[in-house]
Amino acid sequence: MITIVKLQNLFGDLSPRGMEQVFTDWEMLVGFGAKAECAPIVIASGAAEIDRHMDSNHVVIETQIEKNDAGFGHIYFAFPNALVIEIIGEVLMIPDSAKEEKAKSGLSKNDIETFQEMANLLCGSWNRVFQDLERNLRISQSVDDLKVSPSVGAKSALISRIPEGRVAWVETKVLAGDKTYPAMIVLPFGVALAVAEEFYATTDPRSARASGEDRAA
Repeated sequence: MITIVKLQNLFGDLSPRGMEQVFTDWEMLVGFGAKAECAPIVIASGAAEIDRHMDSNHVVIETQIEKNDAGFGHIYFAFPNALVIEIIGEVLMIPDSAKEEKAKSGLSKNDIETFQEMANLLCGSWNRVFQDLERNLRISQSVDDLKVSPSVGAKSALISRIPEGRVAWVETKVLAGDKTYPAMIVLPFGVALAVAEEFYATTDPRSARASGEDRAA
């Protein structure tokens, strides 16, 4: 059985590797430089419990984790609007005054489409880490799986997108310039166990593959 200590050990290595690769690639490809600090993975009762750790205005990247082209569950990455604006500002080379206006008015459809490209790069970065670790896992970059969802008004994207049930999440701080932004990596608990099964070469009856669902039974 996969214990919380095993999950912490696994994601204590995997999460920083993945996010370091993301920001390395983003800096090389679009010039956005940042670093990530990842806390130990924690099990929470659901999205509502972790929502308070994220800015009310945020964006969720949602996609599937796959093995042999078969998906066995979702993974989510959440970033605050303020950070998203800095990222797309670098991509589009917009002045600070335009960034300030976006911060007031909110993200447009074009902004979300631009960030969708960054989400695609994020998936590719994580796939490079899985490849380097010689694990037969990948994060889907398919247009059918990869979705970018902003919070709308008081409606949290985290609560809207993540299904009910326990989640495993990694609180992440993104340091960009002289600012620090909250971010997070979230997996339904059963999916986190399924990922751990691949690394520990064991099985767990609570995993997503055992239950056929994104969450533990």
